[in-house]
Order: sequence, then C-alpha cells, then structure tokens
Amino acid sequence: MASPTLAPNSRPRVALFAHTPRTREYGRRALRLLGCVPLVFLSLEEFLRMGARTRELSLAFIEHIEEDAEFGDTVRRAIGDHLPVLHSFAAASGGAIPGFRINDMVIPASQSFAQLCRTLTSFMQRHKVPTSEIRLMWGGHRFCIESGNVFIGEDMVQLKPEEFDLALELFFNIGTRISRAWLRTMVPAMQTLRRRPTGIAPDFAILRLRDLLNLEPIYGWELQITPGLSCRLNKLT
Repeated sequence: MASPTLAPNSRPRVALFAHTPRTREYGRRALRLLGCVPLVFLSLEEFLRMGARTRELSLAFIEHIEEDAEFGDTVRRAIGDHLPVLHSFAAASGGAIPGFRINDMVIPASQSFAQLCRTLTSFMQRHKVPTSEIRLMWGGHRFCIESGNVFIGEDMVQLKPEEFDLALELFFNIGTRISRAWLRTMVPAMQTLRRRPTGIAPDFAILRLRDLLNLEPIYGWELQITPGLSCRLNKLT
C-alpha cells in the first residue's frame, strides 16, 4: 500500500552516486516516481559541498565501478555508518563490498527498470522511508511495474523485460529523437530481440512494439524510425 501523499518539503532526499548513464537515469526516474528527491552526484567532491545538509538524507544509492574500487569506502566515511545504502555492481563482487554495512543491500546493475523500482520500494519500506505509489501512464497506456506488463485500456500486453524497458524509453522521451547508441546504452539486452542473426535488433524490436502497443496514427500515435539510426514517438493531437 502506498504511503500518504508527502508534502513537498518532506519528500525523502536520496544521494545517487552514478557513474554510467543507465544507472543515473534509471535511478533518477525510479526515485522520482517513488516520491523522492534524487540528488545526483558525479564526484565525491560535489557531494561534500553539501556540508551539514548531508544529515537530511534518507538513504544513498552507490554505483560501484572497477576503475575506482575504493569509492564505496570513501562515500561511507563521508555519510557515516548509519545511513542505509543500496550498492549496485556491474558484476558479482568476489570479496568485501566497499562501504557495506549490515543494513545495506547489494543489487546487480543489470536489473530492469521494473526490477529496480520494486527493489527500491522494498528497501525503502524496510527502512521506513515513505514511498509513493508508482504511476506510469500516457493516455490509455499504463505500465505496471509489479507485473512488467502494459495495459491499453482493459487489454493486457505481455512484454519481455527488455521490451518493457525499450517501450519506456520511447514514452519517457515522447517528441524527442532517440539515437540507437542511447537505446543500446539504456537497454543492453536489446540485441537479443532481433529476429535473425543479420537483422538490426533495435529496428525489429521497435517495430514489434509499434504493433503490440498500437503506436500508429489511427490510435493517436506516430512512431518515426530512421533505419539503423534513431526513432521518435509522437503523440498526435
């Protein structure tokens, strides 16, 4: 059950230390949907400039990378031992987790957006951090984080996790041209969606979503595709 609606000045503040665009964007989107104020930091120096305001944080989200193995310990020294931290790793850690404490949680960076939202919800509720009910709706399209399906009116469309993430990229960026490079960054598993070994995975996957989700002018949508380069979803008036 969702927590009561939060006053603007009481929204939980979360420090997000993200090195890669995917983790940064997914973390920011998920935290906003949960009613939090994500504070994105690209460096520890940037974070330290907060000074005493770091005491206002409800939790932290740290993305660990091999190039800076000590980053987690450095952040932990800055925030203290008691703030709950969600640790994200691109690969399984074979040893001690830098900055890990007993109330923390470790997740794989490969989680889909729906998985990340569910994980964050559980983690925040465990630490009694207020959450809002996640609502993802564009017109008659409702994205269900719990099931990973999309509802168009009363009709349910079952999608693979990577298709769900790809569809969300289109809807989060309505009216904006999205490059193939960005789609591959945000949905790394998209290559598995191609129909044949020589096919262009993004093109096939996007065309499939067009058909599954009724993204055509007759339904009020226009999906523009430049083969091999970019795409854009437009809402027709």
